[in-house]
Amino acid sequence: MNGDGTGYTRTWQAAPAGPFGERQPAEGEIHVWRAGLDLPQDRVGELERFLAADELGRAKRFLVRSARDRYTVARAVLRNLLSRYVSTAPADLRFHYTEYGKPELAHPATSIRFNVSHSHGLAVYAVTAGVPVGIDVEYLHRRATMDRLKIAHRVFSDREYNELASMPRYRRDEAFLACWTRKEAFVKAIGQGLSCPLDQFDVSVDPNDPPELRATHWDPLETDRWSMASVDPGPDYIGALAVPARNLKITRWQWDHDQVDIN
Repeated sequence: MNGDGTGYTRTWQAAPAGPFGERQPAEGEIHVWRAGLDLPQDRVGELERFLAADELGRAKRFLVRSARDRYTVARAVLRNLLSRYVSTAPADLRFHYTEYGKPELAHPATSIRFNVSHSHGLAVYAVTAGVPVGIDVEYLHRRATMDRLKIAHRVFSDREYNELASMPRYRRDEAFLACWTRKEAFVKAIGQGLSCPLDQFDVSVDPNDPPELRATHWDPLETDRWSMASVDPGPDYIGALAVPARNLKITRWQWDHDQVDIN
């Protein structure tokens, strides 16, 4: 089932100020946030105060300044964003990571679930209450270091590869990324990341088709439990989300960097 039906808000709304405690996602509701990551150097420095020691350490390991700054901004936005849902100061949030590296809130105790993806200066965040969620975004014009059809032959399912190979060459790059983001969103939602073999399930490939989980090789009923939706992050980007719920209501918010916690 895809999530592009009734209840899908396609425009990015300006986020209301203040805590989101009373606006926590209801059952079947997903809040999707979008944030630009390219900020002036002085603003990046201001945001470092929100990061924990392990996050600062990871930021320092980036050799390229733009990558380091984007990571810093993405983590600071995540902390400020989640703090509005759980009424806890951004710097006081604590995360733990699952066996496969998926971050979850360890403190405070909460039903809030989230997932993050970023590409080429843009981040997207998905927030739900009580159900896992996966989200992925890719920059459409990122230069490929390998022939994408060869990559698809190695990691996509046979059906996905054959559909991609049958397309005109000029359509393959976008179709590859459409398929990739849909598969990434699903494996992130189930919490396994790329440890889950990507050739063991099928998603829709054509970017003109709604995102959809079409088959899994381990359980023919799995598709009935999942919904996918386009993220529509903006021009030059493509994205998708996945969640084990039906009849989705998706609201999209534009993050305002001026709404960070000032305390």
